[in-house]
Amino acid sequence: MSDIETKGEKIIAQLMKDIEPGTPRFEILEVARRFKTSWVELGGKLYEVRRRKLYEQWGYGKFDEYCSREIRIKPRTATKLTTSYAFLKNEEPSVLRRDGVVRPVPDVQVVDMLRRAREKEALPEKEYSKIKEMAFNDAPVAEVRSQMKQHQPAPSPTKGQVIKNLLSQARKLSDGLAAVPGIPHQLVERALALVDGIRKLVKENGS
Repeated sequence: MSDIETKGEKIIAQLMKDIEPGTPRFEILEVARRFKTSWVELGGKLYEVRRRKLYEQWGYGKFDEYCSREIRIKPRTATKLTTSYAFLKNEEPSVLRRDGVVRPVPDVQVVDMLRRAREKEALPEKEYSKIKEMAFNDAPVAEVRSQMKQHQPAPSPTKGQVIKNLLSQARKLSDGLAAVPGIPHQLVERALALVDGIRKLVKENGS
């Protein structure tokens, strides 16, 4: 356990002394202390806090402020928890009913990867279903990530990359024309001018 985690737990423990046991606020703090072994429980609690804006009743103007100051987790972590919980709630609600012992709950990193792949439609439906089944049957995070990378389409080249490729092709064209006897000089000059023009585009795009 790191010093940051220890400090956070101490602050939470101190807060719990001043809050009535059994209340929603107390329960969320209690769940936060068990965060690493119960992300689904905390995700569900925070999902309701955000949905019902309960943090306003507890003196916080924003959900992120409540999470960072009281629950002692970063806003981006809270977002990952709530969105991953919502994803399971809509996509595979049976996973939320697992006891975490007989049937382990998928790692939050795995669920988050699946959620983002689903939202971006980054995987064909058939492959997505296979990977989802694997993820929900206790596959390690690294294995799920590897499978997703294998089936995701290659990212589209950037404008700069396209221009660089065109420059390379233009150079080959000009060199090829210059090497062939009998090619009109004017045609070679046009090819060289094309190279110069594309080279300027490369510089303009900061490549």
